[in-house]
Amino acid sequence: MKYMEIDWNKAWAEETELWNQSAGKPCQGFWEDKKSAEVFAKKDIQQHQKRLEKTLSLLELTPDMRVLDVGAGPGNLAVPMAKKTAWVTTVEPSPGMNAVLDDQIAENRITNITTIRTAWEEVDITVLIPPYDLVVASLSLGLSDIKGAIKKMNQVCTGQVAFFWHAGIPQWEDMPRALWPDIFARPYHGGPKSDIIFQLLYRMGIYPEVKIFPNDFCEIFESMDSAVSFYARRFQILSPEHRPIVEAYLKEHCKKDDRGLVHEFNHMIMKLSWRPNDFNQSGTQGDKR
Repeated sequence: MKYMEIDWNKAWAEETELWNQSAGKPCQGFWEDKKSAEVFAKKDIQQHQKRLEKTLSLLELTPDMRVLDVGAGPGNLAVPMAKKTAWVTTVEPSPGMNAVLDDQIAENRITNITTIRTAWEEVDITVLIPPYDLVVASLSLGLSDIKGAIKKMNQVCTGQVAFFWHAGIPQWEDMPRALWPDIFARPYHGGPKSDIIFQLLYRMGIYPEVKIFPNDFCEIFESMDSAVSFYARRFQILSPEHRPIVEAYLKEHCKKDDRGLVHEFNHMIMKLSWRPNDFNQSGTQGDKR
């Protein structure tokens, strides 16, 4: 296939479908109940505080700014953004995540957040209150029509659109890639990465500013049994006969220190940002080359 004939939106959709098939369900499906969302929110703050702080610093928030947070999750970015800006609108489809977000809003006595409880693809922009000075999607791009999502964000933004997404293959994908053939008799396929987003934006006539930063973190367990149980639940491994396969992998890839059994991960995040008003809104400029 010739380079200019590649449909990058289709490539994203195909990669997303393979990812969902490998995982057993779309990523948002893992956080439908409040208990799971609470665990996610707590871990996100404990293990990824540096990432959250870095993300906030790169957004250059100001007191008069109106923000749209697409895929807001439990509000770990929305709540601190609300404390630094005039207004935040969140878009989040997961009932569990929205329940935790409601708790965070109440606990922090936030009065300047509006919540929209549906997927971005399904949002009617007439329910929004544009224009927004900032539209942000941080590690929340588990959707099929990425081009349609970008166009809708551009429609409601007069300032900056900022995506934060995976750069390269995150180390946490190593484990399912190694285990899937033995456990599920099929290969594991990870999600689409930032290279597709860049290529799609470029083809749309949008040339984003790119920044990358590390998001290294670890899982810590009291024992090998608790580690195996954790990953068995995460990977939906229901058969006891597969637990030894998980344990063998962990013995090879974990280390013990004074914190317990530690499973470390390396991860790079890419920020792609642009100002829609600086570029052709038709999304066809790049196709004319």
